[in-house]
Amino acid sequence: MNVENFLQLPITKDFTVVAGHNGLHKAVQNVEILDFEFSPDIPHVRDTIFTPNSVVLSSLLFAKQKPEYLLNAVKNLIELGASALAYKPVIFKDLPEEVLTYAEEQNFPILRFGGDEFFEKIILETMAYAKTQDYSFFLETILRRLMEEDVTQEQIKSILQQLNKPFEKYVFAANLRTSDPLHHSSMQSFFSLEPLLKSGLICSYKQSLFIIMTHASQQFQFEKVLDEWLALYAIPTDTITFGYSSSYDTETGLPSALREAFFASILAEIDRLPSCHYNNLASERLLIELYRKDRTFAMDYVNSFLAPLLDDKADSDLMETAKTYIIKKGNIKEVAVAQFCHPNTIRYRMAKIRQLVSLEDNDYVFYEHLAAAVKLYLLHSKLTVE
Repeated sequence: MNVENFLQLPITKDFTVVAGHNGLHKAVQNVEILDFEFSPDIPHVRDTIFTPNSVVLSSLLFAKQKPEYLLNAVKNLIELGASALAYKPVIFKDLPEEVLTYAEEQNFPILRFGGDEFFEKIILETMAYAKTQDYSFFLETILRRLMEEDVTQEQIKSILQQLNKPFEKYVFAANLRTSDPLHHSSMQSFFSLEPLLKSGLICSYKQSLFIIMTHASQQFQFEKVLDEWLALYAIPTDTITFGYSSSYDTETGLPSALREAFFASILAEIDRLPSCHYNNLASERLLIELYRKDRTFAMDYVNSFLAPLLDDKADSDLMETAKTYIIKKGNIKEVAVAQFCHPNTIRYRMAKIRQLVSLEDNDYVFYEHLAAAVKLYLLHSKLTVE
């Protein structure tokens, strides 16, 4: 966690940043209390005063009669690698201007308590949050490995043991994503489902979220149960796209379930659908595997076929029309509605596209080639922004 995360804890939400606004990115690994360590009148009681990357809490009692001690204390904290100083405004409501100026220049955050928060409770909440973040990082690392590496069956079993969950025979996965940046934070509400997941887990992956459940029966109605839980917790889903996997044996098919759900949600987003089941995809499966196994080859095909549309001098309307034409499965009327123009305009553009990329092909071959190239192009576009 960092200082900015620290300020988002429930107990610190009323804290104010009074200096060092450009230092909120600094890592926080500990929280400590400053009493009289920087008072020249009292000998130091520890060999090492404060550990690096700490938020230091203080009432500044040591400087009650000597405000000039404050600047030296801040300088020492910076030298010791502290991440921030948070003070309770009981002795000093406002710090001397020279202290604030120096802290601002050094990008050293100084935080003022919002009320009568207890030091001990701040420490406990911070450590609890850090522990949760460590586990989240561990989960994300595990999922990244399952998604991006070719793990063996033995490695899958080892990973399941590390997760230390009572996983059942069959695994089901859903991948959730939103294309609206304003709603990315709302994805966190899905973590409220965790108490229900006795044999599953929830984890972030890139710009998406996985909900994984396991069950003793392969006929488990995963989507229905998930919908019921979302309704029970009143979690809004109107801006969320869902991708669902097939069921797999947990000990052998967990990576497959994750990948299926992930790519299904991407295809749902491309087709502007609320959800997609991987087993309902057709030729898209071949394109997904081609892209996964040999991205360079796939993109060489895309760039060579669509080059006339992707050229900087090309009419941007043509590429947008090509994408919409494939998303709407060749329905001219629906493309016209989506592009806010007359169907004849779409027919003209499509004739121009065909002239540029595939003049000699018949209708079926032209559509087949264009669909493959556009879907790979859209798939690549989605994956490269994450």
